[in-house]
Amino acid sequence: MNTEIISVNIQKGGCAKSSTVQILGEILGKLYNKKVLCIDTDPQCNLTTISGIELEDCAEHNLYTLLNGNSTLEECIVKATYYDVIPGSVWLSNADIAFNKIGKEQMLKEAIEGAEYDYILIDTPPALGLLNIMSLTASTKLLIPTECSYLSMVGLEQLFQTIESVKKYTNPNLELLGILMVKYSARTNLNAAIYDALNKMAAEANTMVFEAKIRETVKVREAQSQMQPLIEWAPSCSAMEDYKALVKEILPTLK
Repeated sequence: MNTEIISVNIQKGGCAKSSTVQILGEILGKLYNKKVLCIDTDPQCNLTTISGIELEDCAEHNLYTLLNGNSTLEECIVKATYYDVIPGSVWLSNADIAFNKIGKEQMLKEAIEGAEYDYILIDTPPALGLLNIMSLTASTKLLIPTECSYLSMVGLEQLFQTIESVKKYTNPNLELLGILMVKYSARTNLNAAIYDALNKMAAEANTMVFEAKIRETVKVREAQSQMQPLIEWAPSCSAMEDYKALVKEILPTLK
């Protein structure tokens, strides 16, 4: 099976990485009948929680125990409603020390080899470290969500530098899908200015800003607080419609 592995990554918090992985997983799983695995590499384990998985239920088998060899891939996979999950663990906060050995950048790639899925989506921590490098090394594609803010643009610049290092040393085939604007409002002058600046940054990085832009809505937080899929909680809300548009935009570029 030709699995497309997509990291959702930016070195800043609050840019909807977990929500993007969750909702893309729901759309691909339910509307496109694809087999999807979502991997939570963030020690905060937000993706795990919003997928309806209790952390105490996966304390024995999770991404940390998979990487340290105490669990098999099959033991770590938990079924959510529309996709499977490899749960995160608070112990991942110790990853830079725990996995400090030769070949550490390849550990996630090796751990998920043989996983039979159409798509593997990776949620990443909001800071540069080993878990981020592992994720980028394991991925075939990279999607970058960003807020319409100056600080997000700084995080984007840092990520571009990381991407170049990863392509040079650990994953020369990594492809940048594009930049996704989240929490977007066309009514503010700042968003319009940031959009223009992002387009210039994207051009310099040989990528694009997606036409689809994710509008902010309370429906996402409502669904997540109830640990319910957004595609069931509010199937016609603005965010769901925007993510559907994103999927239509990126599918032609995937395997």
